[in-house]
Amino acid sequence: MIVNFQKQSILLINSQNWVNTSETDTLKLRLDAPYQIKQITVDKRVAVFSKDTVNKLLNILIPQKKDKFNLKITCEGSPQLAKQPPWDGGFIWTKSGSGKNWLTLACQGEGASIWWPAPYRYDDEPDTVTVSVEYPADLFFKGNGRLIKDRLTENRRITAWQTTYPINTYNITLNIGDYVHWSDTIYQADGKKLSLDFYPLAENLEKSKIQFAQSKEMIECFTKAFGPYPFLNDGYSVVETPYAGMEHQSAVAYGNGYENGYSGKDYSGMGLPFDFILIHESAHEWWGNSVSAKNEIDFWLQEAFCTYAEMVYVDCRFGSEKALEYIHLKKNLVKNEAAIIGPDNSGADMYSKGALMIHTMSQFADTKEIWNQILKSFYQEHQISSISTQELVDWFCEHLPGLNPDFFKRYLEFAKPPLLEINSLNTADSTIFEFQLPEVNDKFVLPLILINDEGQTYKTYASSKTASIQLPGHGWKPDRRCSYYRSE
Repeated sequence: MIVNFQKQSILLINSQNWVNTSETDTLKLRLDAPYQIKQITVDKRVAVFSKDTVNKLLNILIPQKKDKFNLKITCEGSPQLAKQPPWDGGFIWTKSGSGKNWLTLACQGEGASIWWPAPYRYDDEPDTVTVSVEYPADLFFKGNGRLIKDRLTENRRITAWQTTYPINTYNITLNIGDYVHWSDTIYQADGKKLSLDFYPLAENLEKSKIQFAQSKEMIECFTKAFGPYPFLNDGYSVVETPYAGMEHQSAVAYGNGYENGYSGKDYSGMGLPFDFILIHESAHEWWGNSVSAKNEIDFWLQEAFCTYAEMVYVDCRFGSEKALEYIHLKKNLVKNEAAIIGPDNSGADMYSKGALMIHTMSQFADTKEIWNQILKSFYQEHQISSISTQELVDWFCEHLPGLNPDFFKRYLEFAKPPLLEINSLNTADSTIFEFQLPEVNDKFVLPLILINDEGQTYKTYASSKTASIQLPGHGWKPDRRCSYYRSE
């Protein structure tokens, strides 16, 4: 690929090696970019193709007898500009503080097809990707994976990066700017050495050495909770961007201003000293990049489990009480205006509401230790793979006694969490509770934790049927940190 900063355009030579598993003679690729297609070849022979401008597809004729083939597409043009990255994605052409050109990319919502002809299926991940870029010699290109080539001429530079693991197509990235590099290493719990590489702008080198030091403890926390960093051969790296951040696999985008919190504010709501973007986007290496959504409708699981991983990090660094307070405060971010899954799905609620659902689900386990092991087992059984919502539901219902599919249906397909009605009465030496979930069907059950002033807890289950319990002593109340519901 050749980058032209003056024209804000690229010349792209896109080579794809395919294994043909389809009976059709037509390969469909998504291409949203307004490119001029110069040539398409299949195994070096000029191919017949058509453009479906309505559905933004390239339909390429493939000889049916070919089990494997190489597809090469040469095209040129100006990719979509990002309006508000990373949410409204595209290319970001800007300048660094030193006045040098700076190009970055974010396309999670739009998909990779805004800048290269990408696979039609959402879960069609390439096994390996090599991105080679020619650009001005005073800059540096940081991509996914490992550096495999870096050659300088008088005024041009050619740099190539290569991944060795399957990768979500929207995670393939470009970062070209006035970058400098520093590195570190860490030994994971399995004894293997993981390289840590950081690419701040030259003007922010010293700030990055202070801020990115959080990465080591973060990786240790997630390794303990879920398993080793999933892309060992490609390494862990962070690269500065002019937008907030993105989970680009093995090249985590960071733009949080080298401050704790989020955009200079206390995102935790409780003054915890950690960099939200660095922790959240890095957690996606486990949840989103390793365990990935199979289809667009399953995307919630990437953000929900990643947001839950924030709580895991807080637990690891600051203790269980702080972690419970942290997840409880996530309720302030939930809008409950639309279902997470549905025609009017709420992109915002898949984060905090999804994480609260997972935390509520954890209460089905008898102990925190049992839940931690179940979550770790789920991750390790599904790492480096794509999973659907149904497959996730089936797995957890099998491993958590008492959990059933209606639990997920209620939290994912309804706008509001279940309403829990509670009445309490103090007698001379006890507290009597009467509780019910009037809005749910008879299959839905909700773990309910009651806690008294002395910190003693009692676990029960609420359902559509009215139930009552009597507990010794006074001062008992529902522990709302432990379950997510509305109460009246």
